[in-house]
Amino acid sequence: MTRRTRSEQGQTTREALEMHLAQALTRCESAVVRAHLEAALRKCRDLPPTPLVECPVCGRVGLPERIQAHDCPGTTRD
Repeated sequence: MTRRTRSEQGQTTREALEMHLAQALTRCESAVVRAHLEAALRKCRDLPPTPLVECPVCGRVGLPERIQAHDCPGTTRD
């Protein structure tokens, strides 16, 4: 499992991807690379929405990565 930086905590995978692409654009010095990054950012923004899922234990609904990491009141932590 990879560790997430403080700025990535609470972000969806899509939000983190968009942020990284936007930051890469601000540091890019090559016109060719800039064009590729701009195209990737457009594709990222054009992706269909992620369907919501429901926690099978407590019924909470949300994005899959947030449901996977939520503090479910129906489970115990060791």
